[in-house]
Amino acid sequence: MRPDLDIIDPEPPRRRRRSYMVIGAVMVLAGAIGFAGLLNASGERSDVLALARDVPAGQKITAEDLRVVALPEDPGLKPVAAAKKDTIVGQRTAAALSQGTLLTSRQLAGKGGLRAGEALVAVEVKRGMAPVDALRPGATVSLVTRPKEGEVVGKEPELAEVTGRVVKIGAPASSGDIVVQVAVPDATSGVVASDASAGRVAIVLKAGS
Repeated sequence: MRPDLDIIDPEPPRRRRRSYMVIGAVMVLAGAIGFAGLLNASGERSDVLALARDVPAGQKITAEDLRVVALPEDPGLKPVAAAKKDTIVGQRTAAALSQGTLLTSRQLAGKGGLRAGEALVAVEVKRGMAPVDALRPGATVSLVTRPKEGEVVGKEPELAEVTGRVVKIGAPASSGDIVVQVAVPDATSGVVASDASAGRVAIVLKAGS
């Protein structure tokens, strides 16, 4: 005779499904916790400054012009830290800034409105030698030397053309002459100053300035 064998009933399908669901839920939860940890580890944020409204070129920045935003740290981005807000207020913009733009040090004019590698030259221009009504701080201009009286036509002037940036515009004199302070490359500042002192420099406003 064959020995009697215990008969084991198979686990009901419903119970097996419940076990699989529990295991699946545990795996999903573990994955979510791991993803959240990874996100927190790679999502470190820092407070930086952005523009709360449009600011024209050459204008002093006020506290109301700035707002603090939190951004993920990125080596490719170098915005000004929010902790430096007090030192930024009162500085002038080197170019027109739009609302929402992240503020960087390159968008600011240094002391005297100068950037690294620039020199400030005062150019006194006579009436008709500059588009005075259209000039604004921050505008890009060309400084062009006009020939001396009696100079042979067609002879190349000492200063053909130098690109500069308007920093400040003085009040017109009774004669109509006006002094415009222009930031130019340091290497050309001596030539520009020499020709400007002789009254030979005309200012041309660049398109889009």
